[in-house]
Amino acid sequence: MDCPDGPAPVFAPPPAPPRLPYEELRAALARVPEDGRVDEAEVRRTLAALDLRPAIRTEAEADGGRVGVLLSVQGNGFDAQDCLLARVGPGATEVWVPPRIQRMPGEGGCTVGNALGPRPAPH
Repeated sequence: MDCPDGPAPVFAPPPAPPRLPYEELRAALARVPEDGRVDEAEVRRTLAALDLRPAIRTEAEADGGRVGVLLSVQGNGFDAQDCLLARVGPGATEVWVPPRIQRMPGEGGCTVGNALGPRPAPH
């Protein structure tokens, strides 16, 4: 079969994934006093109030008096995934991006479990 005449079709690149709201998340999450108690429902309400784009997946999970948070966008399966982790606990609220090696497919860095108990870099 011959190729059709004319130029090859050109397709627009896929849309860029939405920006993850690092500063907004950090500013919105509650600061719990050392002798305080973390309220998982309040953390979930805070995430909902951020009015994130539908492409941003959120998870929150309580464990041992702390709440872990994951914000992520679907990756392409080859490059490092975009994600934010947060942990709210008595006396400390942290927000961070895991190291690139942990965000590679199969490394498990973009999980709510990694927010609750950060793993060392695998390599």
